[in-house]
Amino acid sequence: MTKEIKVDPKTMKAEIDVMKENTLYIVKQGKVISFELPAFGSSEVISFGGKVDRIETKTSTKI
Repeated sequence: MTKEIKVDPKTMKAEIDVMKENTLYIVKQGKVISFELPAFGSSEVISFGGKVDRIETKTSTKI
């Protein structure tokens, strides 16, 4: 699940919660996007032209 974090337009800074575990933050084109990592699985950040293009996630279920 992705969620956009508010950025202060005057300072161009964003506030993130460092206590929130299992979250990946990506800065792209002046925006901060949080991405929740899966409980079990892997996430791969794909870049194109030196910039983040997408995140590919493979999930699994622990039994």
